[in-house]
Amino acid sequence: MLLHGWPESWRAWSRIAPGLARDHTVYAIDLRGYGDSGLAKSDEGYQALAVTTDIHALAQQLNLGRFDLVGHDWGGAIALAYATQYRSDIAHLAVLEAPPSSDYLHLVQTKPDVFWWDWLAKGPKGELPEDLIAGKEALFYGHFYDEADGTIDSSERNQLIAALSKPGRTHAALEYFRQQDVGERQVDDLIARDGKLTIPVLGVGGEHSLGSAIGNLLNRVADHVTTDVVPGANHWVLEENPDYVSASLRTFLAS
Repeated sequence: MLLHGWPESWRAWSRIAPGLARDHTVYAIDLRGYGDSGLAKSDEGYQALAVTTDIHALAQQLNLGRFDLVGHDWGGAIALAYATQYRSDIAHLAVLEAPPSSDYLHLVQTKPDVFWWDWLAKGPKGELPEDLIAGKEALFYGHFYDEADGTIDSSERNQLIAALSKPGRTHAALEYFRQQDVGERQVDDLIARDGKLTIPVLGVGGEHSLGSAIGNLLNRVADHVTTDVVPGANHWVLEENPDYVSASLRTFLAS
């Protein structure tokens, strides 16, 4: 099961899924509020442990039993939340470019100039950010896709922007950031109560982004962590070096 990040959709995995499909049955899904998935009934529905209920329901419907879970960016945070909440479901967990739970909050606090979009989402009261972005989705989201140095092509870019331009979608995407103070600490509370994860965990960072920090930080929440760094990549590891990511995941999932 592959979980995408912000501001993307299941399409983020289009370069990775074929390689994984050589050895696995692969499901790449749209998280709640993204792509073709429905919106939450309330803002609390975007908290990490609430979003995991969608994935759990899907896994049960598909009769997956124990399965491997891989997430990038927000998908990584949700994947960790799932593995913490539904421990018996997961065989392997891979987290790409997503500091675990409240470690992300600390990172934002120490680097406000870097994570400015987080401050935008959680700063103004009400829906001022949504009002500022409305009608300018191509400019706003396009800024982030530009950081991928052309590896997100125009077709994919247009599809992502079109999906995020639908009513309620920007609000849903921003609520993932707004829920952190409550939602991510709920994940930490589960880890404090039930102990570290004991399954194999892979932490992946881009060479020019978070690098080995992902694996190092995951040692706080898991006992058996492997660290990998994607050469030449920034945050957009799925698009910037898909061959390396695919090979890394296949090796890890076979362990």
